[in-house]
Amino acid sequence: MNGLQKVVALTVLLVFPFVSVAVFVGPIDTPVLQGGTATLRCSNSDFSGGVRQWREEGKTTFADQNGIFVGDTFTKYQDFQISAPSATQIDLIIPSAKVADEGTYECEMTPDKGSAVFTVEIQGSTPIITVDGDSSGSPIILTEDVETTLRCTATGYRPAVNLEWYMNNVKITTGVSEDSPIGSGDTFETSGTLTMTPTKDDNEGSLECRTTGQQVVPDQIGSLSLNVQFKPRVKVTYEFTTSTILCSADANPVTSIQYVIFLNDTAQTPGQSLPFNNAEYGCTRVKCDVTNSVGTGTDTRSEELCPEPSTTTEMPTTAPQVNAAVIAVAVIIPIVVLVVIILIVICFKQRKFCFAPSKTGSGGTILKKQPSASNADMIRNQPEVRQSVHKYDDEPKKPRIPRSSTGNSKKQPGNDAAPRQSGGSPVEGNRGSPVEGNRGYPAENPDGRNQDGGGQGGVNYADLEFQNRQGDPNGHGQIHYPEEEPTQYASILV
Repeated sequence: MNGLQKVVALTVLLVFPFVSVAVFVGPIDTPVLQGGTATLRCSNSDFSGGVRQWREEGKTTFADQNGIFVGDTFTKYQDFQISAPSATQIDLIIPSAKVADEGTYECEMTPDKGSAVFTVEIQGSTPIITVDGDSSGSPIILTEDVETTLRCTATGYRPAVNLEWYMNNVKITTGVSEDSPIGSGDTFETSGTLTMTPTKDDNEGSLECRTTGQQVVPDQIGSLSLNVQFKPRVKVTYEFTTSTILCSADANPVTSIQYVIFLNDTAQTPGQSLPFNNAEYGCTRVKCDVTNSVGTGTDTRSEELCPEPSTTTEMPTTAPQVNAAVIAVAVIIPIVVLVVIILIVICFKQRKFCFAPSKTGSGGTILKKQPSASNADMIRNQPEVRQSVHKYDDEPKKPRIPRSSTGNSKKQPGNDAAPRQSGGSPVEGNRGSPVEGNRGYPAENPDGRNQDGGGQGGVNYADLEFQNRQGDPNGHGQIHYPEEEPTQYASILV
């Protein structure tokens, strides 16, 4: 029964489930390993009579429900067997299968027919991987960065197989080619190549060649490990705790490997380590060369070795240490200088000489500067002194003139604007003019006693008072003495 017949039969069953429909099950394609037994099945559950037989495509019938026919024409089938356990089934059994038994076989059960292909598979030898014809075994020696062609050969297979390459179970798709199979008797030989440029990472890798294309026989795998040889990968370091230069390398092969350390491009005694005192050399450039049969690798330390190294294995990159005392001084000194500057500015603004020594007399009395008589007169006659600093009215003002320490403290009636002489009598004179007789005022000593002699030696300050004219229409102001607390006065140091 072909595919179309099966579809029709299934459709009829679905549409007419209660109608009995003849179902023919013919043989299917069957592979078998050489020497094995194969059974081609054929049945029709609704067979009610007619022909039940087997024939090879293009040839005569060689068997029916009664068995295999006998005769020279049927010699090929003499080992075959017929199994017909019921009137609805007839199976063909092929024991000890061999290549000669292969063919297309057809089963007929009236009114249906069906055919199938019978094949015999032969398992060949394990694929062999070689390099330029060398199959000395595993591992196979390759050289890093050198292009290499590997060949895989699978012999004695039926049917002919295909080849696939894998590296560490990963399929390789580049650099792969395959030759046409070559028949030999009942089997075939298949060969293919892989062109690759190995790297260090391929070292100790697993390379596989796998066969594909058979159904009964599992894929056959030929594999080997790779020995990829490469020049040394070098690393030079410095052990500060032991003051030793160390040179290490990753290389293949490691036999006959040689280490040479260079100091400022000068080769030292060959060896993997070298004691080093940088005090002897100063800053030194360090390099190491390592050589094996493949080539020479080199490494130069990124930084020169200089005196006073760190005690760690490698010189750490850390921030420089700063003395705490230096930090304290750097912070305190600017603060002190700033405070001094501020104090000096305050002293000058207040007209106080902060750093001037005190001048005292006997008994701790502060000595005051004694103005001369001419200076006192000068002060009294200054225009700006005569003018009022406070605007009480438009009337002119008269400054108060210092009185004698021995004069009467009370004013003379009838002459309020006149200063008193040392004898106590009023002094005649116009406003603003120098007053004669004032030169005879006694001077005061620091202890409060009067001293004889002329001049203004006893006058410490010129107390100048400005006040509105009171009552007297003559334009003169009234003189006030210190104990009378004038309403407004100015003290000027002479």
